[in-house]
Amino acid sequence: MSKRRRSGRAVPVQQTIDRAAAAVLLRAAHATHATHATHATQITNASDEAIEWAFNVMPDRRAAQRLRIAQLLAHGNYEAADALIGRGLRRRPTDASLSLLRARSLFAQEKFEAAAREMRLVLAQRPHHADAMELAGHVQMKLGRPLRAVRHFQRAATRRPGDRGTALVAQAWLAAGRTRTARDVVEQMDDPPPLLRSRLLAAEGRLLEATDTLDQARREAHGTEYEDIVCELITRLEAQGDLSRLRRILVAVSSEHPVILAMAGDAWLSMGAFHTAAVRMATLARVRGYRARATTVLMVAAAMLNRPSLAERALCRLRRLDEPVEPSDVAEAWCRGLFGRLLLDQCSARRAGADPHTGRLQRLLGDAMTVFQDDLAAAGTSMPGTIRRDLRQHIEVCDIASAMVAHDVATAPVPLSLAQG
Repeated sequence: MSKRRRSGRAVPVQQTIDRAAAAVLLRAAHATHATHATHATQITNASDEAIEWAFNVMPDRRAAQRLRIAQLLAHGNYEAADALIGRGLRRRPTDASLSLLRARSLFAQEKFEAAAREMRLVLAQRPHHADAMELAGHVQMKLGRPLRAVRHFQRAATRRPGDRGTALVAQAWLAAGRTRTARDVVEQMDDPPPLLRSRLLAAEGRLLEATDTLDQARREAHGTEYEDIVCELITRLEAQGDLSRLRRILVAVSSEHPVILAMAGDAWLSMGAFHTAAVRMATLARVRGYRARATTVLMVAAAMLNRPSLAERALCRLRRLDEPVEPSDVAEAWCRGLFGRLLLDQCSARRAGADPHTGRLQRLLGDAMTVFQDDLAAAGTSMPGTIRRDLRQHIEVCDIASAMVAHDVATAPVPLSLAQG
């Protein structure tokens, strides 16, 4: 191998070239990553190869480690990212950058209490770090503490002025129920994002304007903004009962946006479109990160289609998955499936001129509502606000479905576990 002399030692030329090239690529990748602020998920494909190659050549460089961790987080490889973070913190226990990356990993894995503890350590070391303040605000929002989030977002917006930081402040005020304060904040912005404008209009009771704002914005949005807008639009149309408009939105959902497809699966259940739900969720069930949710919807859709063998296979697959299966997601899927079944039964009964009331489903819904109400009543201060909101949503779904069925059916309740079997 060709070598050159440096400081009395023989240094392989190729190794020197590799390290120099890695340093250049690392700086380029770092510059690309820095333009995306706090969102590690927005690492570009162009920087992916540069980060991976630079890390393989210089695995001990702190910049290479941080970018490699951010890359792993962006691709959802939390186990590998956590391993690298742990290794780095063992060498440098006070490295706030690594602690911030650990908090991001915990946040992405929905371990919000642990993320909040990690953020306290980060802010103790870097009290004026804008990215850290923003992440601390997002954590508090997930924990159902919007007023605490306001303080973090306001400090971050002071350090990094602009519409993006101001929008986070306005969203926190909205979550806290301070609509007038949120309106004052939005009016200070040059170009408020459509999602924020829609939420503000909805909070002010202008629901049709809010929906129209989202529908118009989705035609021009791209990437994650498009996904956020469409998901919000699906939720809004479901709540308003605008099924014709909702069907038009769902028809356009493609497999390129799995997060939208997952939400569409829930909507198809509620609408009674069980065949469509089963077909589309069978495809989504192969996508990592969505397997549990898609398989749950597939199982419920198969049960409602009276295909027990398919439902049984989905249930077995659900038990073998390495992804976490949230009980609240399973319960919500059953509620939506029952609601969709009621819609179909009512429509078919009306066409046949028969009584649309279904006593067995009424009993199941009543029992499901009792379970959710008991869980909500027993919820202490330790239960995150997101779970409490989910329980209220389940109760609302059961209540709406029950209103479609006769209330004079008086028979013994059927346990919810039998319905889920």
